[in-house]
Amino acid sequence: MTPASRQVVRPVHPPPGDWLLRRVGRSGPIALAGLTCLALLVPGVAAWAGTLPLLVGLLIGLPHGAVDHLVPAWISAKARPLRRTVGLLLAYLVTATATVALFLWAPVPAVTGFLILAVLHFGTGDVAYHAERDGRPPVRPVLAVLAYGGPPVVLPIALWPGTVDPLLDAVAPGASAAFAPTGRLIALSVVLLAALVTGLRDLAARRGGDVAALGVLVAAFAVVPPPLAFGGYFAMWHSARHVARLLRADPGNRHHLAAGRLGGPIRRFTRQATLPTIAAFAGLLVLVCVDASPTFSPAAAGPFQEAPLQLVFAVLAGLTVPHAAVVARLDVRTAR
Repeated sequence: MTPASRQVVRPVHPPPGDWLLRRVGRSGPIALAGLTCLALLVPGVAAWAGTLPLLVGLLIGLPHGAVDHLVPAWISAKARPLRRTVGLLLAYLVTATATVALFLWAPVPAVTGFLILAVLHFGTGDVAYHAERDGRPPVRPVLAVLAYGGPPVVLPIALWPGTVDPLLDAVAPGASAAFAPTGRLIALSVVLLAALVTGLRDLAARRGGDVAALGVLVAAFAVVPPPLAFGGYFAMWHSARHVARLLRADPGNRHHLAAGRLGGPIRRFTRQATLPTIAAFAGLLVLVCVDASPTFSPAAAGPFQEAPLQLVFAVLAGLTVPHAAVVARLDVRTAR
C-alpha cells in the first residue's frame, strides 16, 4: 500500500448532530433572558458582584478555544501530517506573542482593532451556527454579522459608559477618549438597524425562535450591567455554540452524534481540551499572582510594568486573535 493510499479521507458531507445545535442554541437566549428579568426585578443585583460575573464567564468559556490546533485537520478531507500541526502551533504562538507585544506597545489602537475583531468573530460565529443548524448557506451575512456581533461589544460601550470606560482605560490608558459620543451613537444606530432588518427577515421566513433570541440578545446588553451580561453571553451563548460546532466537526464523534449520543463526544472533547485549558489558566493565574505579590518589584519587571489588568487583557487578546483566525476557516467551510 502506498503512502498516499494510507491517507485518511474523511467524508465531506455535513456531519450529523443538527439536534445538538438546536439544543445548545436555546441555552444562551434562556440564560440571557433570565439575567434580563433579574436585572429588571432586582436593579442592584449586579452591583455587589463587580467584575466577578465577567471573570467567571471568561473562565467557563476558556475551553472553547482549547482545541484550535485540531480544527484544521477536522475540516480537511485528508489527514494532516505532524509537521503541518507543528507549523500551526508555531504560527499560533507567533501570532499570540505579536498581539501581546502590540497591546503593550500601542494599547489604544490595539484595543480598537480588537473590539472590531470581536464584533466580526461573535457575528460570524452566530451566522455560521445558523447555517449549520438549518443546513443552508447564510443570507445577507454582513447584516447578520452586525446584528449578532454588535450587541455584545457596541451596546455596552454606547449605553454603559460609566461602567465600561473605566475598564477600557484600565486595559489601555486613554482608550475611552478614543470613542467619541458621536461615534458611539453612530455605531449603536448601525447595530440596532442591522438587528431590526435581520429580525424582520427572520420573521418573514417564519423563524420566530431566531427573532426572539435576537431580541433577548439586544435587550440583555441594553438592560443588564455589562460584566454580568457579557459573562453570561460568553459562557452560555458564544462558547456553548462554538463547542457544539466543534463536536460536530470532529470526525471521531460522527457515529455517536448520528445515534443521538452526547456522552462520548463530551468525554472526547474534555480529554482534548483539558491540558491546553489548564496551561492557559495557569499562565493567567501566574500573571495575576506575581503582580499581586508583595515582593514583586515593578522596577525589576522591565518592559512588563503595566497594570495587571492591562497585561492580563493583552494575554487574553493574544489567545483570541489566532483563535479567531482558526474559527474563521471553520466559518468559511460552513458558508461554502
